Amino acid sequence: MMFEIGQIVKFKDAGGTAKVCRIDGDIVYVFDDFGFENAHDARELLPVVEWQVGAVERKDKRREKSVPAAQQIDRLSIDLHSHELLESTQGMTRYEILNHQLDKASATVREARRRGISKVLIIHGKGSGRLQGEVHELLRKMGGCEFYFADFSEGGYGATEVRIVNRLQ
Repeated sequence: MMFEIGQIVKFKDAGGTAKVCRIDGDIVYVFDDFGFENAHDARELLPVVEWQVGAVERKDKRREKSVPAAQQIDRLSIDLHSHELLESTQGMTRYEILNHQLDKASATVREARRRGISKVLIIHGKGSGRLQGEVHELLRKMGGCEFYFADFSEGGYGATEVRIVNRLQ
């Protein structure tokens, strides 16, 4: 992962942020929240992305034709990587993390059914395949859906595409 001096980063497995002060190969030196310089492997850090919000344009609602939500969104997606779902996994067991990931996957599929959305992309990662297996077992138990590995362009090798067959559940 590429970092730049002055960039704000966060730690994958701990809370807090830091500012990159120098880089030496795969070792990134950062100033932590207390002003101390610490060395970290680049794989332990994630860049903090800052979004800039532009001005909001107000439209005349009387002239707009409302579009049902199912037509606006054709697919929901969720990234089940623990660093995407949780601020920190510190103090959590692997079992607790896995259950949190499965709860989020289940909630996303239920939300798609509720909103009449027919597809869900679940990004679980390649890894050892444990999360993928648990997600597939969850989908089998939920029923009313078909699932298969997503195209590489949509989630790499670590994603499952879910097609909801029965939306009434």
